[in-house]
Parts: sequence; C-alpha cells; structure tokens
Amino acid sequence: MTLPILIVFGDKTANEVLETAQLASGKCFSRIEKVYFEPQSFSSEILPALQASDGEIYYTIGVANVAVKQAIRDRCAALDWKPFSVVHPTAVVAPSARLGQGAFIGPLAVISSNAMIGDHSIIHIHASVGHDVVIGEFCAVLPGARISGLAQLEDRVLIGSNAFVAAGVRLQHDSQVDALTYVRQELAAGHIASVRSKRPVKRPGF
Repeated sequence: MTLPILIVFGDKTANEVLETAQLASGKCFSRIEKVYFEPQSFSSEILPALQASDGEIYYTIGVANVAVKQAIRDRCAALDWKPFSVVHPTAVVAPSARLGQGAFIGPLAVISSNAMIGDHSIIHIHASVGHDVVIGEFCAVLPGARISGLAQLEDRVLIGSNAFVAAGVRLQHDSQVDALTYVRQELAAGHIASVRSKRPVKRPGF
C-alpha cells in the first residue's frame, strides 16, 4: 500500500506548521514536502510537479495572506489534491468539536465542546476557543487569544495575539481584532477593533 504525500505551503513562518505535521502525522505519509515562497510571488508554477503514480496528495497551507491561501486552495482543488488538517499533539480538542478541512491547531491550543473550526483556519499556540463557538473559513486566531463561548467569527476574521472576544459576540466577515484588544460587542464587516481607537475603524481596502 502506497502512503500519500503531504505538501506544506508557506513562507518562512510556515515552519511551525511543517514541524507539527512531521511530529503529529509523519507516519501517515510516505513523505512531507515543503514549498516555501514569499506570498507576493505566489503563482501556480511553484506547485510541485508530482505524478499520479506518487499516490494520493494532501496539502496544508501555512500562509497568513488570505488571498494567497484561497489561490492555493483553488489550484490544489483543480488538481484533486485534498486538504489536510494538522493538530499539534499538545493541543486539546474536545471530542464534540469539529475541525474543517485544512485547519491548523497549534501547540497548547484548546478547542472546547461543540466548537466548529472552518476550513483552512488557524488556531495558534496557547489560543483558546470556547464552547459552541463557530469560526468560519480562512480565519486566524493568533497566539494567546481567547474566544469565549457562543461567539461567532465569520469568514476571514483575524484575531490578534492575546486579544479577548466576549461570550456570544459576532465578528462579521473580514473584520480584525488587534492584539491585546477586548471585544464585547458585534464588529461590522471589514472593520478593526483596537485598543488604540475608541471606535472600530474600517480596514484599508474595505
């Protein structure tokens, strides 16, 4: 039986994803290949020239840039490559939690009961996701951030390091919470909540 191959896409910051994949899932694959590039220079030409005889091919994406992540996802889907979720062995994921395809759960992260993590979303080291939280696609919860129970993060939301989202709060798509910021009310689409501003402000380009 031929074991599948895992491709890890990313720039230099993808080392954590690569090392976690090797540690947690290395025995599941015949080999793990890394494809590093600077996000602004991504193109489909960088994809490895793997043959069908190499067996099934899985991939995971360690890139912060959402547009690049979506481009990689679309190109891999066209090649019939399958997204693979990487979970660090020290992470705590409740049995009732559900992880989307291509998600990354970092060291010492906690995913509580009935939480849902969307496709290609990242929960970084020491971050915690409370019970019944719903996180959409292509979200990133950075190190030490806390998402309280019943909160909802729509697609492409970014939560900065050591930020805190109160229970039941909804963060609309493409919104951002800066590091060390406490959010206790709904955040509109394309807006930033920050300790540096009394009110949310629009993100550039939205």
